[in-house]
Amino acid sequence: MQDNILRAHPHARLAVYALWTDKLFFDSRSEWDTDGLVDHRVVHLWDGKDIAGDWLVAHLPDYQGGEWDAYLLFGPKAIWTATPHPLLSSGSTVIGSSDQLQASILPLLTHNRPSAGGTS
Repeated sequence: MQDNILRAHPHARLAVYALWTDKLFFDSRSEWDTDGLVDHRVVHLWDGKDIAGDWLVAHLPDYQGGEWDAYLLFGPKAIWTATPHPLLSSGSTVIGSSDQLQASILPLLTHNRPSAGGTS
């Protein structure tokens, strides 16, 4: 994510939300390692009880990720009402699904470039 998408597309208007949970032995809030996602467009959130992740798994029928180390991709026209939709792509692990994520997000990035004479 950091190298193949964020660094490769520094001007793309993206919002990345990294939800950190307590799933494994060293997953406490004091141990989380944000060094892999240092881009200014990434917002790191702590969800120790994985309330958001459990809700997304239970309420998004097209979700193809696991219970952790997963991604969900929503486009610029996504609506966040009772359930967020449309879900454009999802999968896990993030690194194992990086080709799928990149293929899904690339059309959004190519239509999201700043114009040659203006700003984004």
